[in-house]
Amino acid sequence: MSKEELNVCLKCFYTSARKKDGTYYKSSSTKSIRAAIDRFLRSPPHNKPYPIISDPAFTEANKVLDAFVKDLRKMRKIAGVVHKKEQVTKLLKEQVKKLFTSGELGPADSLNPAQLQRTAWFYLGLFFGRRGRENQ
Repeated sequence: MSKEELNVCLKCFYTSARKKDGTYYKSSSTKSIRAAIDRFLRSPPHNKPYPIISDPAFTEANKVLDAFVKDLRKMRKIAGVVHKKEQVTKLLKEQVKKLFTSGELGPADSLNPAQLQRTAWFYLGLFFGRRGRENQ
């Protein structure tokens, strides 16, 4: 199939894709479907040398997809992006002390490998779980 034929087919597909119950896919799902088609076409046995997401020959199909999703949002047939609120949980000193006294966590020179592993994971999660939120 030539690029032009594939472009026409993709335009039709993007506007007609529905779930089994007939409802529309969310915006992120439609973009994921497009990426899956791209991976499928670029892998063996098809081995297409061009990506359908960024190749200029498919600009029209990609614009149709973007406009279709935008219209669905305007008509309230699909919801916009919903960001979940961050759940802030504070770890109290008493809770940490309880973990140490119960034996779940232990000192760095512990001879219990499971306890040492839990302690390491605890501190790593505590440190890296907050990364990227310094300015919030």
